[in-house]
Formats: sequence, structure tokens, C-alpha cells
Amino acid sequence: MELRKALEEASDLRVVWVMAAGQINERSLRFFEEWGLRDRIRLAADPDSNAIRALGLLKEDPEPIEAGVPHPATYLLDTAGIVRFADVRRDFHIWLDPKLVIDAWRRLR
Repeated sequence: MELRKALEEASDLRVVWVMAAGQINERSLRFFEEWGLRDRIRLAADPDSNAIRALGLLKEDPEPIEAGVPHPATYLLDTAGIVRFADVRRDFHIWLDPKLVIDAWRRLR
């Protein structure tokens, strides 16, 4: 919520949310709708986990329900497509501090 509010007026910000194909469903779409994010986020499916694998985000020894699901990761790219901030979480229970993303994003401006 803090991150969404901080970036609300960033009209030039583009968010691409890459998910395993099975994760894009009515429940996930409802989440984006309820938070008013559907128009701000572009969903990208990675059906064969090729991008997830290339980025080193594929979980090793996943539970059957986690097959193809990546480790949570956040990347900020500048307008040239260069990664300027990266965070990968091995434990999805520990969330990235929104302040870190906000600060990194402000340095890009």
C-alpha cells in the first residue's frame, strides 16, 4: 500500500509483472482490480519459465503447487533498459521494504 501510494503520481512508471502462466487467474486479476492497479501493471506470462530460469529465479525442488513459480524479485530499469536496482527474495514471507524501492526509483528520475 505504501509503495502504491508513493508511486501513484509517477505517470511515466511502467510495471511489468512476470508470472508463471498458472498464476494469472481470476484471483490474481481481482487483486489488481481491487487495489486499482490493473491499468498500471502489464502482466506477462512465462509459460515455460524461460525468463524465470534465465534470471536465476526458478525455485529448486519446488512443491508441486510451486512448479514454475519464481522467487519473488523486483527489478528497476532505467529508460535504456539497464537494471539499476535488483532484489530477489528466497523467502516469500519476507517482503521488500517499500522505502528501498521508492528511494531507488527516485534516484532514476
